[in-house]
Amino acid sequence: MRDSIKQFFAQGVYLHGARAELVEVLRWPDATEKLRWRMPELKNHPGQLSLIAERGQGQSLKRWYVPVRLNWWAKAVVARKDLPVRSHLTAEMLNIARINVAGHSGSWWRKTEGLMGTRLTRPLKAGDAIFASYVHRPKLISRGDQVTMIASYGGLKVTAVGKALRSAGLGDRLSVRNLKSKQVVQGVVASASTVHILTGETL
Repeated sequence: MRDSIKQFFAQGVYLHGARAELVEVLRWPDATEKLRWRMPELKNHPGQLSLIAERGQGQSLKRWYVPVRLNWWAKAVVARKDLPVRSHLTAEMLNIARINVAGHSGSWWRKTEGLMGTRLTRPLKAGDAIFASYVHRPKLISRGDQVTMIASYGGLKVTAVGKALRSAGLGDRLSVRNLKSKQVVQGVVASASTVHILTGETL
């Protein structure tokens, strides 16, 4: 039985980009033979849960709920140094590390690019992972603002004036209406007045 649970985790148990590691079995089932193991349905990464162990099939099926403690290891963006609340994040403040996300709810970042332009809603210590609830993305462009649209075609760049159809922050995808052609195109916010049009869109 102990070998079967070790084999279950050794083959790799993953959830939303994190791999489970068995820390401790809190109560073993009243069984001596090899069991089949599986995870319950999970939304987050709890540090303690009840694994499902089974033996037999059909009417002879027997099931146990086995409490265990787990680590959940994932690659995530972490703070390179202590950061105060309301810090505007830059690449120099961040690092990538393998961390234990057990007990944390919400998503995290695997690359630093997605955090550029965001602001911390809480202080962080060096090595702390940055979860979605820890940051806020200030709006650089408001709905109705006039912006410069930039489209690249090979080595050629074309610009036009457009109107933002919603509010957006740095790096956000944004729909913009060309004021001359009235065509709506998709772009990415590059600054408070500039939107880079996505490849394949035409002005």
